[in-house]
Amino acid sequence: MTTRVAMIARVSAAAALRRSLPTSGALLQRPMPVQARSFGVFSSIRDTVTQKMQDRNDEKQAEAYRQQIQDLAGSSKFDLNTFHEQLKKNADASGLNGWKGMIPGVSEMTAVQQMKAFMEILEAIEPQHRENPYLINGKVKRKITEKCGHSAEEINNMIRQYEQMSALHQWLSKRVQRGLSLPETYQETQDLIREDPTGFPAHKFRMKQRRY
Repeated sequence: MTTRVAMIARVSAAAALRRSLPTSGALLQRPMPVQARSFGVFSSIRDTVTQKMQDRNDEKQAEAYRQQIQDLAGSSKFDLNTFHEQLKKNADASGLNGWKGMIPGVSEMTAVQQMKAFMEILEAIEPQHRENPYLINGKVKRKITEKCGHSAEEINNMIRQYEQMSALHQWLSKRVQRGLSLPETYQETQDLIREDPTGFPAHKFRMKQRRY
C-alpha cells in the first residue's frame, strides 16, 4: 500500500512539473532577451563597416590603376627600371594586391608573394641589364639567382610580365599620339585592345587572344 501511494505521488508531481513548463509555442512567442538581440545589431554594424572598407579599398585600387595607366602612357621608354618604379609606386598607393590587375596571369592568392619576388629579383639585377633587359641571358640569370635566391623560372616569369607591360606601354603611347582616350579600368583596357590593337605588338596580341 505504501509503495502504491508513493508511485501515485511521483506521477502527480511529474504532471505538475509538465504543466509548469512552457510549451515550444510559448518559447517562440517570448521576446528575445536584449543581450541576444544586440548580437544581430552588432552583426549588421560589422557587415556595414566591412562593406564600406571594401568599397574604399576598391576605389583606392581603381584610382591607382588609372594613375598607372597615365604614368605608362607618359613614359618615354619602358625598361626594367621603369617596371620597378611602377610596381613600387602602385604597391605604395594601393597595397600589394592593388597592382595584380595590371599584370595578366597574377591570381588573388599569389599576388603578394609574386610582388615580393619581382621586387627582390629586380633589385638584384645590375643597372646595365635593367636598362636593356634583352641582355639578360642564362649566365646573368645564374648571377641574379645567387644574389636574390629566386630561381631562373621565377626570373623568366618576371621578364614575361615585364614584356606584357612593355607591350601595353607601346599601345598606350600610340593612343596618346593619335589623340585617343585612355582606358580607366582593366576590363576597359582589354576591350579597347581587342577593338583597336594598333601599336600593340602582334605576337603579344595573339597571345592575349588565346586566353579567351
